[in-house]
Amino acid sequence: MTFQDAVLALDIGGTHITAASVDASGLGPQIRSAVDGEASATEILDIWAEAALLGAGETPVAAVSISAPGPFDYAEGIARFDHKLYALTDLDIGAALRERWTGTPLDGLPISYINDAVAFALGEFTVHQGSGVRRLLGLTLGTGLGSGFIVEGRPVSAGEDVPPGGEVWQLPFRGGIAEDTLSAPALRRAYHVLSGMELDAREITQHAEAGDNHAIQVYREFGRDLAAALLPCIQAFRPDLIVLGGQVSRAWPLFEMPLRAGLAPFTTICSDLLDEANLLGAAALYRPMLGLSPPFHVR
Repeated sequence: MTFQDAVLALDIGGTHITAASVDASGLGPQIRSAVDGEASATEILDIWAEAALLGAGETPVAAVSISAPGPFDYAEGIARFDHKLYALTDLDIGAALRERWTGTPLDGLPISYINDAVAFALGEFTVHQGSGVRRLLGLTLGTGLGSGFIVEGRPVSAGEDVPPGGEVWQLPFRGGIAEDTLSAPALRRAYHVLSGMELDAREITQHAEAGDNHAIQVYREFGRDLAAALLPCIQAFRPDLIVLGGQVSRAWPLFEMPLRAGLAPFTTICSDLLDEANLLGAAALYRPMLGLSPPFHVR
């Protein structure tokens, strides 16, 4: 690889795939395709392969990097999904994509894999490191509770200052684990207890913005609980910056104040990049080969 080479970054979710080339100048045009998480393996892989080709466009790329949710064998590229995308469980994703890319510009390219929450955190680091950030904690709030601990541009998953595996979802909290209380399904359950209504997190956000006191209370308690569950871990890691992403973070104004109060004096912000950070983080696996020590430029 040379400084001019681009990486094709893919961000995989349970209902979508986003693809874009990334080089020293930043992100190229993004291609986002819907995916039925309960479709067959053939249908899902065909959509992924096509989105990748469209995302590469006319840009010569030297490698492919995939941001994917767990469970996943990131070293071997084997899916271990146990919820959406379960049709892919135990499949060699790289082999399946290479078969579909035969005879295309992506034929034979190296493929790397990274956890989506770690990719998010690494992508945020590439943008904020120019501001003196050396230790960053990225949190993704959605169906689950994801995390990425970054020190000097490297993901960290072991040591006295990080939880086992660099994962906060399994931290003990209120007789269970943090994810039981700090996720989109938990928001839905909490709102149901207060109101008797079954709404998803997006709908609860809309109700809160319209003045629904039950919805407002749910998000305030969410912010307080998130701070309480994570504070010991954050005090151990001592991040320069905590950045929130994921679908639930779109409701940031509804829980910003109790969360920041509970995590003071640590600096906590909501990502402006959101999914774009995952693409930058996936490409950042190849930063040394791209010659990228400054942050990516975000267009």
